[in-house]
Amino acid sequence: MNTSKKGVSPEQLRQAAKDLNLTVAAIAEGTGLSKAYISEFRNETRNLSASQQAQLRTYLEAQYKEQGQDFPEAQDTSDQDLLQGLGGMVKRITRPAILLSEDVPAAQAEKLADLIEANRLKVGDILNTEFATGGFFGGEFSEATENAIREIFALLALNYVAILMLQGRNIARKLPEGAQPKTMGDWLSGYLAASPLADLLPEADPADAEAEAA
Repeated sequence: MNTSKKGVSPEQLRQAAKDLNLTVAAIAEGTGLSKAYISEFRNETRNLSASQQAQLRTYLEAQYKEQGQDFPEAQDTSDQDLLQGLGGMVKRITRPAILLSEDVPAAQAEKLADLIEANRLKVGDILNTEFATGGFFGGEFSEATENAIREIFALLALNYVAILMLQGRNIARKLPEGAQPKTMGDWLSGYLAASPLADLLPEADPADAEAEAA
């Protein structure tokens, strides 16, 4: 009789890594999943799909079998029973919450949240790339490593600005086309005009524009 493959919980993954002395890299190689996905699932900052959990479960069960051990089934299901009993009214939070201003339109908030998540995943992928020095004549870092470092900090800065926008604490705005920067804030606004945040920046205050014209 066919039975559906059970999933894996982050706690089971952490226990398996401890029992079997498995690194994230080893699990990634054995399952075909990315190191970032496995690490984030283990730390409960990402959910894996049913098929991904099945891959992970199959690999871990095989590793336990080689050691002559049984896969550690989850014992405490009280949280899941409670959530099911409440009919889905309560949901577990797997990512840090962000204070959202009531002045931010829902559509804009959704786009900002998607951008933050996409940037977070990009950072995770970059952090898993190989770190390389430039060799005897290449300086301290290789060109690829320097570019990766720059991209990490650019993505983190972009997410910081996006989080402030969700909180209604904007530090950048849309500038009139061809406007010359007069402050560092103007420079930042111009810089972000060429970023994925360009269409999400708030409009400049008309009062400020009138003051500049005067």
